[in-house]
Amino acid sequence: MVLYLKNCRLIPELSGGYAGEQGEVLIRDGVITEVAGTVSAGVTADHTIDCEGKTLLPGLFDLHAHLNWDYYNGVIRLNDFKLMIHSSLSAKRYLFNGYTTIRDMGSPKRLSVWVREAIRKGLFPGPRIVSGGMILRPTASDTPADPSCFLRYVSGTEEFSRAAKEEIGGGADFVKLYAPGEPSELLPEELEAVVRIAHLRGKRVAVHAHDAGAITMCIDKGVDTIEHASRITERDIERLKDSPSHIVPTLAVLSADLPTPGFTRDQKATMLRPLLEANRKSITAAYRAGLMMGFGTDTPIEDQEKLPGLEFRMRKEYCGMDNLELLKQATVYSAALCGLEQVTGQIKPGLAADLILVNGCPDLDISAMYRKPDLVIREGRLVKED
Repeated sequence: MVLYLKNCRLIPELSGGYAGEQGEVLIRDGVITEVAGTVSAGVTADHTIDCEGKTLLPGLFDLHAHLNWDYYNGVIRLNDFKLMIHSSLSAKRYLFNGYTTIRDMGSPKRLSVWVREAIRKGLFPGPRIVSGGMILRPTASDTPADPSCFLRYVSGTEEFSRAAKEEIGGGADFVKLYAPGEPSELLPEELEAVVRIAHLRGKRVAVHAHDAGAITMCIDKGVDTIEHASRITERDIERLKDSPSHIVPTLAVLSADLPTPGFTRDQKATMLRPLLEANRKSITAAYRAGLMMGFGTDTPIEDQEKLPGLEFRMRKEYCGMDNLELLKQATVYSAALCGLEQVTGQIKPGLAADLILVNGCPDLDISAMYRKPDLVIREGRLVKED
């Protein structure tokens, strides 16, 4: 199948270096084959889309998503079939909202693995899913983790090594851990064991780390992505300039405009407001230091639909980030952070045709991202919402 997009407004930094502001894009069998002022003459397209001068962007990434929030929304007695249905619908909604790739940061019973496989088998349209399986959390209670939650309690280096192997063997694309508390409940030797196992198997490691001590430990042990990084220190910001580790801030989840699963409104005001202020200071410092960072929300897609583009708005208003840099974080940079830079993340020949069409010029006015895209294309197929 050949898809031809004409009258596109393109941004060079997101379009493989194509210098023209207006251009045409040719897609064959789901892959971008040409980006030019005028594509090759004589091409017969199965479908032509006139973009009417609107901005064509690479599909967005959410590097910190959760397909299923039923447990934290108080819906804890769903059977496995309903959990799968809810998670599948969530995946479709991500795609309709312009997220052509999401990295699921933990799901009960490894649901995101099975939703990923269902999409690959063509059962329904959905985003490219990078699955983290279940989250490895240091044991903090004699009560086992609830199977409807996305946590897996683990203790000691041997258990952490085994758990990492089992998550990878169960289909996870990377291993996710929690490092809560200051000092961290996760021990350096436990983290080191997981990083060793994952890297030996060509997998990456992501760690939930808000506090300074946990962030330092993550850098020390070669973690690939540090999630949230709310209280990162100036010293660690400097260390990250020459480190393989990167941060994935998540500001949308801290917004007072949305509920947060697991928190009442009063709890959010008292517990999460200080965390937002820490992010304003630390993430702004990391941005000004020039760190490449990923784009994550940690927010249910149902809530994102109420305020589209909230993560863009929060990073703009709280951290003063440049419009083009925000767009790179949500596309080019995020693709690199999960190892997909040779697959997607730009409008470039040879990459998958994961694209969105936006009414406006988001590189000049980021508020163009505060609404759903006009069109979504996933691997060369036009996505139509039910």
